[in-house]
Amino acid sequence: MELFEAIGSRRSIRYFKPYQPVERWKVEMIFQAARRSSRAVNASFIKAVAVERDSLSPEKREQLKTPTTTADLDMAPLYIFTYADPFAPDGGPERLKDLYNRGAFTPALGWSEKFIDEVVAKTILEPLVKDEVEARWIASVEAAQAIAHMLLAAVELGLGVCCKSFNPEIAAEVLKVPPDWHPVWLILVGYPAEDPQAGGQRPRPPLEQDYFWGDCDTPFTTTDEVTETLRQRKLLQPEGPFPWRQDELRFLARGLGLPE
Repeated sequence: MELFEAIGSRRSIRYFKPYQPVERWKVEMIFQAARRSSRAVNASFIKAVAVERDSLSPEKREQLKTPTTTADLDMAPLYIFTYADPFAPDGGPERLKDLYNRGAFTPALGWSEKFIDEVVAKTILEPLVKDEVEARWIASVEAAQAIAHMLLAAVELGLGVCCKSFNPEIAAEVLKVPPDWHPVWLILVGYPAEDPQAGGQRPRPPLEQDYFWGDCDTPFTTTDEVTETLRQRKLLQPEGPFPWRQDELRFLARGLGLPE
């Protein structure tokens, strides 16, 4: 699957085949994809714990739920709990020096080991770690980049995924989560029981509403040529609702013993 198709095919899947586990090698690939995401100061902001559903008792699974995480948690065979580490910038200067010595940063762009120690470390990284709100915000943003990689890698591997909230206190107890880790999302992972289209691509506002060119008064306008190219490459796909979607949902509810 090409990248554009993986982006276009990603859906929030909420019906999983509860009897079909996710192979460990696919989890490894998903984690490797997350590991290659962009990251500030080459720091490991993302922390992720994969847990097979059946390794948890029904009581613990029930306690993990929130009002928006319901039967889908019982169906998904794999959970990936994601966290952001606000102290990930620690050790940043040494990592930056390593990148400098590898040629990622150059003197032509103003970089040097002295610049890293006296400017980056003292004026950016040290104040950042001391500001809890700012540190959590940046850590969450950086972790989210890795989460996006995980979602797309899972789609490329033929899996369904959905980001959900979860009860962080119960998760911390079960997973032995360090107190400094900030909870982000629980990713439900499994083989879709519903059609992978899940009723069609979700509607989005026009591109011009959220994206601009030059300044915020100038919407970025789309072109017919690019739009058609993206349709051919399957980034843009038919939007729902499909005419058969309600029949599919009724079939799934009856087959899985869920309310219609």
